[in-house]
Amino acid sequence: MASKNTKTARELRKQKMVRVIAIVACCALLMTAILPYVASSLFY
Repeated sequence: MASKNTKTARELRKQKMVRVIAIVACCALLMTAILPYVASSLFY
């Protein structure tokens, strides 16, 4: 029973990590896509 609990906890932690990495990757992509437009509008 204890091994089952640790296994599910590990899986949950893994899912959380994957989610965080996915969110960070999406934010990075958005920044690289939007930043040039923002910079050009600020400097011109």
